[in-house]
Amino acid sequence: MASDAAAVVTLNVGGERFQTTTATLSRAGPSSPLSSLVPSSPSAPHFLDGDPRLFAQLLSFLRHGRLPSPAPPSAALLAEARRFALDGALLASISPASAFAPLSLRPSALLPLAGRAAPSAVAVCASPPHPASLVASHGGVVTCFDAALATRTSVLTPLPAVDSLVAVSTALALAGARDFPGVHLCRFSDDAPAAAVPDVLSWPDSPSATVLSMVATAASGAPSAPWLFASFESARRNSSAIVAFDLNSLSPVAEIGRKEVFGADVEAAIPATKLGWLREHNLLLAAGSHSSPGGVVGDIRLWDVRASVTVPVWEVREKEDCFADVSASDALSALFKVGAASGEVFMADLRRLGNGGGIGLEPWVCIGDRQRAAAAASSRRKEGNGCKIECYCNWVFVARGADVEVWSQVELAPEAGGKKVMKGNWVGSGPSMEVGTGGEAVKEKAKIVSWAFGGSRMALARADKRSVEVWDSAPAAICANT
Repeated sequence: MASDAAAVVTLNVGGERFQTTTATLSRAGPSSPLSSLVPSSPSAPHFLDGDPRLFAQLLSFLRHGRLPSPAPPSAALLAEARRFALDGALLASISPASAFAPLSLRPSALLPLAGRAAPSAVAVCASPPHPASLVASHGGVVTCFDAALATRTSVLTPLPAVDSLVAVSTALALAGARDFPGVHLCRFSDDAPAAAVPDVLSWPDSPSATVLSMVATAASGAPSAPWLFASFESARRNSSAIVAFDLNSLSPVAEIGRKEVFGADVEAAIPATKLGWLREHNLLLAAGSHSSPGGVVGDIRLWDVRASVTVPVWEVREKEDCFADVSASDALSALFKVGAASGEVFMADLRRLGNGGGIGLEPWVCIGDRQRAAAAASSRRKEGNGCKIECYCNWVFVARGADVEVWSQVELAPEAGGKKVMKGNWVGSGPSMEVGTGGEAVKEKAKIVSWAFGGSRMALARADKRSVEVWDSAPAAICANT
């Protein structure tokens, strides 16, 4: 008790008194003047010329790793954080998505993971006030880092490996695997749902079904409650469906697009292996592909769950240059895919897609090298195999092996027609970083196996690397968190 009392720091911020400890203030980072404040008595407080309302929020963030308000941080709060020179990782963790600048992304932290397993999935919690808290799976373990990347909590699941991961909050994550039944709840704190809630979410009609993909959403319209969409495939692989769960009660509320395999006609019932959510459009993206001697065939469907759970509002059957991966962008009102044969990026304008449940006509426009795409498709090459694509804010990201490509919409000059086109660039290369004594060094980049975006931050998991890379838009010192 005596040592705790000796470490108490009393502050006078704009005429209002605060008391905290040197340990709490040290979390602001070595470059912040807050970390250099020494213990002081109530009769001789340190004076700081600042807004006491904003400082109270920053102090709460330093204490708990999260902001006290569920609202996004204000510009005034971010300015106050910069004025007190908070650590770069702290600034990035409370920066909103509007501060995200992909061409300014730089590696800011390397988070080592315990054990021998490399990370198989990463996710970023997109729910305020934790816009950039990070969750990673390695083997059967799921580890949650707070938004400041300062503390971590790990949960051991019964899964041999995690293929799908959703970060609901800093207190709860959801994990699924292609070879193990059910969606497993990973609770990191006492703030998670009570023990009365089941530990595993299953497809009611097939409890042994495995999980192929998941996506969570807090919709602006119907459904009004936050939902989890999980794509299940039965243990015998002869049926599949997308099941929607209410994230408040964690109970199933709808079954979407159920498929049954009859005979050997596997292509008629391809399960969804990629899910996405278009918040502003209230549409669920579901896509899946099947490889056969005749080539790769895939289905892409858009569902309005308010209208029907049996008939999609739009669908297309992919045969020529079928997608290696597909994603949807609310901001750009478009679908994007990487061709499995060509490796080129294609765009489909949502405003021009047909509706009514019929098979759509060819919707794709190549925004890359069209001649190369046509040549690769006709020769059935596989240059896009293993590529990943993801949309975040106004940008489209493509992972090509170890590197990240970003596409953005630019407006041409009036003399060039003034129309908007998509242009591609490469995200900067990562530096060499050492993780502790005897740890791994990132000197040669390995293939990206999973990634996630949130706030002004991007997280990457690479093959055979027992760590997670964190990239921030804001300039920050590169550090290795041990």
